[in-house]
Amino acid sequence: MELGVVRLKKGKERKIRNFYPWVQRGECRADGVEDGSLARLVDDEGKFLAVGTYNAQSRFQFRVLSTTDRLIDQDFFKERFAACAELREKLLPGVTARRLVYSESDMVPGLIVDQYGPVLIAQVRSLGMDRLKPLWLPALVASAHPGGILERSEMAGREEEGLKPRTELLHGDVPDEIEIEEGGLKMVVPVREGLKTGHYLDQRETKRQFAERVQAGDKVLDCFCYTGGITLAAAKAGALAYGVDIHKPAIEIARRNSALNGLEAVFVEANVFEYLDQDVLGPYDWIILDPPALAKTSEKRDSLKWAVWKLAHKALPLLKPGGRMIVCSCSYQLSLQELIETARLAASDRQTRLFLENVTYQDLDHPAPIQFPESLYLKCAWLRKG
Repeated sequence: MELGVVRLKKGKERKIRNFYPWVQRGECRADGVEDGSLARLVDDEGKFLAVGTYNAQSRFQFRVLSTTDRLIDQDFFKERFAACAELREKLLPGVTARRLVYSESDMVPGLIVDQYGPVLIAQVRSLGMDRLKPLWLPALVASAHPGGILERSEMAGREEEGLKPRTELLHGDVPDEIEIEEGGLKMVVPVREGLKTGHYLDQRETKRQFAERVQAGDKVLDCFCYTGGITLAAAKAGALAYGVDIHKPAIEIARRNSALNGLEAVFVEANVFEYLDQDVLGPYDWIILDPPALAKTSEKRDSLKWAVWKLAHKALPLLKPGGRMIVCSCSYQLSLQELIETARLAASDRQTRLFLENVTYQDLDHPAPIQFPESLYLKCAWLRKG
């Protein structure tokens, strides 16, 4: 089948040749190319650059699948998925609760697949990948041999792709919940109803380092605790652990996870911003501030910085001298430097010194190509109160 042609404007080809996976709105032109279809990307002189998907409605009008002029078929996706699995086995051997496919970072733009043992949870984020499902779905089944695949494409970003939210069983059978093991803890994952794909796999490294550093007898406040991963890591170490989240189903599962592991922890269903004003259990040795992604676009960056400032400002009086505060942002729109600067402003307003001790990022199953800075979205600043 002859593919349509998308032509880059002059001077925009360098970043594609340097492995950047997106052509943004206003950087290209296409005549007669159907939204969601495969197309060939060429430079202003007509020289081949990439094969990918095109959607005039999107902020990212062209998404690169391959910089080699090749056929995009089931074999293409089998190769991609095999490479994804091989990389994860090398980086995180034996880990079966992991991100198996990470969209542009794995050169499968618009597709995320998380694995929980025999179950796969897929998120389709682009019109092009939605249209290519008849190719990538059988390839994923053949490559991963899952017991079931559930699509949970519920993200708001689908709207600008011309897609509606969708939850659909794609293959086999997927239960409402599945049990995994992470950091020596058994965790119930609500794969059908939980946030994202049911579990925050990207925080594995932060949890691991926290579990190594927290001490018996420490008092820990885990804000936005979700199903209790960090809270229970603290409890396992012998700390006095408190978790707060506004999401009632998550708090209920956190309590079940506590019982499943024979651990004692207190979980409170509350709005974190309000809870920090009313807390009577502090001061704490550790406070973890890990809010959800409050800004997906640059236009909302200021609101995200304001939220992080407010959280840090409220938390600092509850932190013991010498205590640690881990402040996280899971939005690319807030850089590490901006995150630290926002915490600095909150500390200055509280007349408090803060020392940067550590920084953690998303774990290795969420690879971050340096030519694609948007892929490095999660950063956590470990701060000590002076």
